Amino acid sequence: MDMSNRPHRLRRTKTIRDLAAETRLDPHKMIMPYFVTEKGANRVEIESMPGIYRDPADKFTELFKADFDLGINKIMLFGVVDKKDDTGSMADDPSNPVLQVTTELKNQYGDNIFVATDICLCEYTSSGHCGIITNGEIDNDKTLDRLAEIAIAHARCGADCVGPSDMMDGRIGHIRQALEGNSLPDTIILAYTAKYASAYYGPFRDAAGSAPQFGDRSSYQMDFRARGIVRTRTRP
Repeated sequence: MDMSNRPHRLRRTKTIRDLAAETRLDPHKMIMPYFVTEKGANRVEIESMPGIYRDPADKFTELFKADFDLGINKIMLFGVVDKKDDTGSMADDPSNPVLQVTTELKNQYGDNIFVATDICLCEYTSSGHCGIITNGEIDNDKTLDRLAEIAIAHARCGADCVGPSDMMDGRIGHIRQALEGNSLPDTIILAYTAKYASAYYGPFRDAAGSAPQFGDRSSYQMDFRARGIVRTRTRP
């Protein structure tokens, strides 16, 4: 048989497979998530994610030192708060645990640590939805303005990177424009989620206390059955 194209050549031994591998798991390219609660709270293990905790803001840097000493220096912070309202006002309030911890970490470690923060409203809204609700519907454009305000507050506290995970149309460009307009051009935007309407987010919603109080997110998160379709998202 005359066959010159034999991909099996690059799979013949482990050494060759390692040489030809295009994707490599490398701890230097990984970001560790942490859930941070308000000062004075107890450290609580998340039931749906054994071994993962909600850490109070006033104890976080002390608890984190052991992880930093292990070489974990790229992290992402998610806020967990009790006070919630229609606009998610706690998302950029000075008492937000994420803002407090970000400031402390950057003061302590400087550029030796990379701090990313989650930019979304679901942890902070009384509805548990990722956007501002107007007349029973997600107001995409009003949400963009709110997300930009949150991103600016996080960046000013020292966040190296802001990660919008809301799935509102136009959010990346809107946040970038806001950062540039507020003299924060070095802040990275990590569009780290193309979120699909999926049950896989159940443990995260448990960890962040962000489950929707009504309806679901299928109108603004992506439909896994139509990955290539750009959709208009309006209803919660």
